[in-house]
Amino acid sequence: MIPAIGLMVGAYIVTRMTAMLTRPDSSKVVKVLSIITIAVALVSCLELLTGAAALPPARF
Repeated sequence: MIPAIGLMVGAYIVTRMTAMLTRPDSSKVVKVLSIITIAVALVSCLELLTGAAALPPARF
């Protein structure tokens, strides 16, 4: 459940930063920071996906 929430948050961050990149009035600093944030969010989501596959199945 926690990896799914992390993926949703990562998708939201990527979506918001993409919106910041496409705004015509944003400065170059904002665009650079948006690109860095997108890269970090994508790497984090990839780690969540690969790490979640290594977890043993839950027993209830």
